[in-house]
Amino acid sequence: MPSSMISQDTRRALKLNVVEGAFAVASDNLAGPYLTLFAMALNATPSQIGLLSAFPNLLGNILQIPFGMLAETVRDKRILCIIGGFLARASWIIIAFLPFLFPPEQRIAVLIVLASLRIVAANLGGPAWTALQAGIVPKSIRGKYYANRNVVLNFCALLVTFAAGFLLSLRFPINYYILFVVAAALGIASTYVFRQIPFPPPEEKEKRGGQTTKEYLAVFFRSAQENRNFVNYVYSAVVWNFGVSFLGTLTAVYFVQDMGGHEGAWALVTASSLLAQTICQRYWGPLADKFGPKNVMAVSGIAVCFVPVMWFLAPVSWLGLVINFVSGFMWGGYNLAAFNLLLELTPDDNRSMYIGAYNTFMGLATAVGPVLGGFTAELLGLRSIFLFSFGVRVVGLFLFNRGVSDSGYRRPTRDDLIPLRRPSKML
Repeated sequence: MPSSMISQDTRRALKLNVVEGAFAVASDNLAGPYLTLFAMALNATPSQIGLLSAFPNLLGNILQIPFGMLAETVRDKRILCIIGGFLARASWIIIAFLPFLFPPEQRIAVLIVLASLRIVAANLGGPAWTALQAGIVPKSIRGKYYANRNVVLNFCALLVTFAAGFLLSLRFPINYYILFVVAAALGIASTYVFRQIPFPPPEEKEKRGGQTTKEYLAVFFRSAQENRNFVNYVYSAVVWNFGVSFLGTLTAVYFVQDMGGHEGAWALVTASSLLAQTICQRYWGPLADKFGPKNVMAVSGIAVCFVPVMWFLAPVSWLGLVINFVSGFMWGGYNLAAFNLLLELTPDDNRSMYIGAYNTFMGLATAVGPVLGGFTAELLGLRSIFLFSFGVRVVGLFLFNRGVSDSGYRRPTRDDLIPLRRPSKML
């Protein structure tokens, strides 16, 4: 879209949206990927690590429908994003220090509670944030815009990942003190920038006309069920996310305990994924705009299915760099398209409620998956969960391809997917 067709406020909003995301992703990647390693340093078992992933997801996501209703009720959705974002990112300071005030046998339980409260705060603004994104990014440029935005975000994530690798080599628990405190500072900066974004003025909300909450939900769910593409997407995504979360954070445990990798080396493995996600955005963005998000998810999802198999077959830990690079490249396309597809399948009216309902079902899947994965790992060994994750992902992708329409987009051919043979107008 020519810049002359975009207002000055919109251009400023799009730029600040990138800056805000850069601070946010730097905060998340400086702390989030290493919460599992922090729990391991506190002597957590695989099942406890599964709970550390599952319980926060469950608690945070079962509240998504209430959060969606709240987003549709408040006049200014930004308020929820500001409050939730500040509380979630500032909580890293509490996570860094509070567990050490308790006896060793209670520290994991305290960590699970704190991680759960952090996720609840983070999810408070989730439906509202997604609806706000749809309001500032024109549909015709979403694929290219979010691809370019992701390049910046992934580059920032890559930088802090290298920093994390250095900090993790310091003495415990000083290393995690520094990681989590700096993550909190970056997160608070993100919230400050978010407040400066000139979102379109909030529209006046129509009153429910005496509807009770129960009646309002009943009307919404009847309307949502008529959107067959959305319903089928939710069903397939539940299966897909269950398979992904069944493996979840236990890959880090497998890398350290079974493959003999070092904690600091895991930061490099994570960095290889972020590097791939940075590189791939210019590849996937034009494809998403031309062939539609559904077709991009179908293509990239095939490779994502085989990532657990690659981990299962890997004989040495350094191959994790290669595996995560491939994984990051394909996940970069999948996640870019998945976000755009969700915006495409949800109507402007009640979008926050649609997002809340979607996140609720995803939360149930990502809560059950890590728990079952953790207990399966203790019973059958860590390697077994990689094959199970592969099988469930394949089923989820099959349901997605069969049930969700491509909305009239042409399916890409093999030549379309090869950059050197791609028509120049797509580059």
